[in-house]
Amino acid sequence: VYSTEGSTLSESLKKAGGIPDYALSLLQIGERTGKVEDTCAGLRDYYQKRDELGQSLRSALLYPVIMIFMVFAVVIILLTQAMPVFDQVFSQLGMELTGIAGTLSLIGAVLRQSALWITVVVVAIILIAIIIRLTPAGKGIFVKIYEHAPVTRVISFETSLQRFALAMATMTRSGLETDMAIGLAEPLVDNGEAKKRIGEMHRKVQKNMSLQNAVEESELFSPEELSILSVGFRTGSDSRAFEQVGESIAATTERKINRLVGVLEPVLVAVMCVVVGAILLSVMLPLLGVLGTI
Repeated sequence: VYSTEGSTLSESLKKAGGIPDYALSLLQIGERTGKVEDTCAGLRDYYQKRDELGQSLRSALLYPVIMIFMVFAVVIILLTQAMPVFDQVFSQLGMELTGIAGTLSLIGAVLRQSALWITVVVVAIILIAIIIRLTPAGKGIFVKIYEHAPVTRVISFETSLQRFALAMATMTRSGLETDMAIGLAEPLVDNGEAKKRIGEMHRKVQKNMSLQNAVEESELFSPEELSILSVGFRTGSDSRAFEQVGESIAATTERKINRLVGVLEPVLVAVMCVVVGAILLSVMLPLLGVLGTI
């Protein structure tokens, strides 16, 4: 495939910039093997399925994040707006808030007096986090947090595994040799544990171990996924097998995300109720005691 300037498609895209190295390598292989159309179709499927999983993950986690902000917002409103009212009521009765209620009232007063500075600090922290997130080093920090956090550790591993499986499907469809395909797919994996196992699998393949044995010894895939790959390896349908495994991992990951959200939702609601109830009780119980003596 040549452009109007006589350059190949991969050369033209390389000059244009913004194309990942592994995609350019695949296109070059596709040009040499006459499978440019299959390569482009594989790249399209890879990016489409990767983006679908990413969108699903963002959508599923959006609601818990909103709930967390709502908890903070409700607590701040209680401390800064409701507590002064109770403080005034106690003052009119010739008393003052003490204990937990007094501490909460003091915190509310500090928040009201320093509202501007607190807002500036919070906005600055958010902007700094966004800027750091856009840098390679900052992105690595966020990936590490995502990878090791108890809530997202399994999801991080499986999303990386899905990315690897879809990349292998694209590369084997393009006619790429197994050794080179694994080498190009490995950098696409963010999760450290998955990357480590894929690296070990790559070294075994380089030592002339069959891909099937290397995959089985890597313990990357579930027994069901290994069965799909084994059938694909025996029938020469490697690309289709990896594609099916990628789709299977995507479905499994989505189910786990939905279960996670299903657990987080009632927990966050319960936390909000407990916090709000504790704040109100810390004020209402002394107030009821005072009113009972009148």
